[in-house]
Amino acid sequence: MNRLIAKKAAAVLLLFRLVFPSAMAAELSVRELSLPTVALNQQHHLAQMQDGRLIVSWVETFGLRNDIRFATYAHGRWSPAQTVVSIDDKLAAAPVVLGLSDGTLATAWMAAVHDSENPFAADIYLARSSDGGRTWSAPLKPYLDPARIYDAQMSLAPLPDAGLALVWTDGRHVGQAPENHSDSRFQLMATVLDKHWRPGPEFLLDNDVCSCCSSYTDARGNELITVYRDHLEGDVRDIGAVRWNRGGNSRWQPVHDDHWILNGCPSNGPAIDLADKGGVAAWFTAADGNGRVKVSFMQDPAAGFQAPIDIDDQAIGHASVLLLDDGSAMISWRHNAGPEEELWLARVMPDGRIMDRTLVYRGGFPRWPSRHVDMARIGNDVFVAWMDPVQKKVRLAAVALE
Repeated sequence: MNRLIAKKAAAVLLLFRLVFPSAMAAELSVRELSLPTVALNQQHHLAQMQDGRLIVSWVETFGLRNDIRFATYAHGRWSPAQTVVSIDDKLAAAPVVLGLSDGTLATAWMAAVHDSENPFAADIYLARSSDGGRTWSAPLKPYLDPARIYDAQMSLAPLPDAGLALVWTDGRHVGQAPENHSDSRFQLMATVLDKHWRPGPEFLLDNDVCSCCSSYTDARGNELITVYRDHLEGDVRDIGAVRWNRGGNSRWQPVHDDHWILNGCPSNGPAIDLADKGGVAAWFTAADGNGRVKVSFMQDPAAGFQAPIDIDDQAIGHASVLLLDDGSAMISWRHNAGPEEELWLARVMPDGRIMDRTLVYRGGFPRWPSRHVDMARIGNDVFVAWMDPVQKKVRLAAVALE
């Protein structure tokens, strides 16, 4: 009888190792925090401020009204939550509140365009606060009139000298000149605001991208890298990266040739994190028919990304990633667990070892616009946020790094 139990236990252990290789490392300590909210909430964003505080933004819903709110967290305590703006309409991509290098705050949100024939049309508005969020400047649209913003995608990154980079998916050429492939697709556009809050010229980063997959932009000094799901000839939807700067100089490079062919948008964007000594990207692909999450390290931007590391071959995706001080990376992603899903964290070493795999949450996830997972690191804590559709709120967990 004991031998039979032992054989069954060994079989379960073998199956677990096949699904989650290197998963036998000790789990990390997870504690959940409550956001300082007063109503139903969704559409979260996390960021680290210049002074080391965590800043969390979200949307609180009061009937048809949506309030963009934020608060900061440090030393175990929340600041009072503050309202940026109230919108009597839907908000598309998750609003962002982040800190700039001079101590001011910047915010960005997407609001629907009512007089457009396109139900997915939106406008991006930016504002800045010099008093900690108590008052904000007048909303600014930082792009030219021909722009046609697709309502699901934008990414931002603070720059030195209080600059701010903005990247968006633009449909100004969709449906035009169908005989010209490059003039009938969604494009990836960018601009940079200077310390005086003046938008610079628009940059074309890529003239044909996957419309529904979010981009992710990070900066190392004045150099930026934007990762996104490209759209190549033959409906190949692999992850691309553009290195660029505020002068408009750019260079495209692939993250990896997954060769995922799909006649449709998977709505599952990548993530990137840069540091002084390299970077790391994470993404979802189903090129071989299985949902996979992959991670690729980058020691030198000029040399590009290294061979990818498979994290999970039963994944839903929506990966987020952080580069840690020892050169490893912390990744979060949604895993397919049958009728439910699971949110997992793992630490990945550059040599491919997968350590400290930890289950954070099991249950459902909402559809757009709150289906993503977000992460930020403050000191020895990694924070991960997700939307719980049953509790109808954003949930936030802190994971202590060993």
